[in-house]
Amino acid sequence: MNLDDVRSQQKQVATAFHVLAALLLCACTILVLNLASARALEQDETLQWQRLAGTYLARGDVDENWDAPRALRVASILLEADADAGAVLTARSLDDLRTFDSSHFSTAANLTAEVDCLSRAIYYEARSENFVGQLAVAQVVMNRVRHPAYPDTICGVVFEGSERITGCQFTFTCDGSTGYAPGGRSWRRSQLVAQHAFMGFGRDVTRRATHYHTVAVDPYWNDNLVRTRRIGTHIFYRFPTRRERAAGILRERDA
Repeated sequence: MNLDDVRSQQKQVATAFHVLAALLLCACTILVLNLASARALEQDETLQWQRLAGTYLARGDVDENWDAPRALRVASILLEADADAGAVLTARSLDDLRTFDSSHFSTAANLTAEVDCLSRAIYYEARSENFVGQLAVAQVVMNRVRHPAYPDTICGVVFEGSERITGCQFTFTCDGSTGYAPGGRSWRRSQLVAQHAFMGFGRDVTRRATHYHTVAVDPYWNDNLVRTRRIGTHIFYRFPTRRERAAGILRERDA
């Protein structure tokens, strides 16, 4: 085999390799697009049902046996693999993907109530704070929801102990503050911060804090907690780990 034949064979091998690589790349691209499309479709459907349920709840048009009108069962676009075309867009009805029934009203109502409780905690406890200060208060509530020592709902955490003369976890729930209805720009801002925290956007600025108090007081209970940082007019704390408790390390430096 002469040199020209060798070079020709090498070119053929290189060409075949490039074609194979291109085919594999196309196949991977189609797979990723299908997965992304399916995920986006699921999220879009969920948002559609949440908006729909919220709308009907607000209007009071809720029937126990209500089912989605045919006009609302719109078609969705799905990207699918095709042997000839590679990838094609097809219309797919939501009917065969998700059934919208009265249970969605209960879910929407619960979510609305949870965000409202969080909004109230932000409004009454930190409406004079900036965004980070308000977010920190909201994150304390969310951290408690995830902690086994507290109720597993936002409203349960916020109003824990409010039925007693003493023992409320958040001062506004038992000092008469709720006698003044929230409103105005401060209330709208509190709602936006609550939605932000509820959806888990951003890092935890409190460093896993479950407690806080204003700088104007020095409550007895902070001696048994680890100070995490100060944000605005609030100082934040978390429970100590076993090692910290054994070593007697109960305070951290401010950020």
